[in-house]
Amino acid sequence: GLSATACHCRLPLYCTSCVIPRSSSAIMIMAPLSQIQSLRHTARAALSRSRRPLLTSSSSPSPSPVHLLTDHDGVAVRTRHQKRPLSTSSIRGTRPLYALPNKFVTGTTPEQVAESQAVRDWYASNFEQWEDDPDKIIVGEEKEEEEDEAAAAAEEEDSPSIISLPEHLTKRNIRPLVAYLRESGKEEGTRNCRRLRNPGVNDPNFPLTPGILHGSDPTKNIVSVDHSSKVLIKTPWFEIQRELDRYHYGVNGSFENRVYALTVFPSDEAHLDHHRGRQPKDRTTYKVDDVNMTITAISPPPLPTPPPRTPVEGMENILVIPADLQMHPVMHAPFCLNFVRYHPNKPIKIRIQYVNEEESPALKRGGFLAPVNRFVECLVEDGAPIPECIELECTGLRQKDVVRRERLIVPEGVTIHPRVPDDFLIGTVFGGKGGGNLGLGDEDAEGEGGEEK
Repeated sequence: GLSATACHCRLPLYCTSCVIPRSSSAIMIMAPLSQIQSLRHTARAALSRSRRPLLTSSSSPSPSPVHLLTDHDGVAVRTRHQKRPLSTSSIRGTRPLYALPNKFVTGTTPEQVAESQAVRDWYASNFEQWEDDPDKIIVGEEKEEEEDEAAAAAEEEDSPSIISLPEHLTKRNIRPLVAYLRESGKEEGTRNCRRLRNPGVNDPNFPLTPGILHGSDPTKNIVSVDHSSKVLIKTPWFEIQRELDRYHYGVNGSFENRVYALTVFPSDEAHLDHHRGRQPKDRTTYKVDDVNMTITAISPPPLPTPPPRTPVEGMENILVIPADLQMHPVMHAPFCLNFVRYHPNKPIKIRIQYVNEEESPALKRGGFLAPVNRFVECLVEDGAPIPECIELECTGLRQKDVVRRERLIVPEGVTIHPRVPDDFLIGTVFGGKGGGNLGLGDEDAEGEGGEEK
């Protein structure tokens, strides 16, 4: 036998779905295992019906009043037929649960069931208690949540911590990045850079990746041979990781071949509150009143306002290209990252993307293109959008075809660098084992068969 506790639903069992505060008045009983399992199934079915409001019309009878219980952790548990009614206005932030009609009739949505009385009557007559199935529910959306998200987005746009780029940079497919100056002497060298990457527990700083901003920019009269053109900077780790997650790096990545607008701030203005998530998690807490059977929502304290920060003079929205990215061999985290200044008509390597592979007789039958060059060096005109990739037309590719530069689709405002030769090799098409006829058309295959005969 197993020991069990008499719960509020008057069923002598210990049920994970119906948790009640234990007290000295709880009745301990002994029961066979089969009886415990039967009672547990009955309790779960009763609670599943009480936790889900039915999609009924206004003319349907009102359900029995729902009341509230709490468990050890203060989590609300609703049951029926309690003495004190529960004030629905006292619960905030809860999302209603609706039955999913698509599980019974393909293509039916909850909105159609809620709007049409005929659909509700048809469901009630053909699928009895269809809304009580615990495995066929969805979470409904509330307008209040959408309004809160819109308000939060508006607040984020007005926040001084958010870096907003001018429209002419956004149209060119340029994303923002933030960095801070490194103090000369105090943040140079192996040991000091190690402290930047891995701050101590009591250190108020956050992980920063050291690097250098260098390169020439004729538009601002900056020459790379001048020592003042090299600036020691430190970039927040999560700023780099965010872009790595989006664009990756290495052979198939494009992170080191993109243009960013880098804004550099003074070293003493590095504060973590400037880099907090744009959509923070809901930190609302709830107070449960066991006497009055109510839940009160307690609004979280406002997020701390970060101190104001001002970019270094002349170092706002600098166009740069990430370079010399080094990753930790074990932790696989950014270890060092430099930036090279970018200006119009500066050569930039752009990734090659294959398109229309299904139009190739070889590629669609198991063949593949063995790449020799994955990037091509291009020049982008001033004001033209910088493309994510250069498309390679694969239509008509056959086995053992050599793919060269003439198959590249170059967008407007972009030109291939003159030093790229006309016979620039991209790759060769190969087939699988036994795929000798992958590159031959139907007529050629028949012709070969006829000659062999």
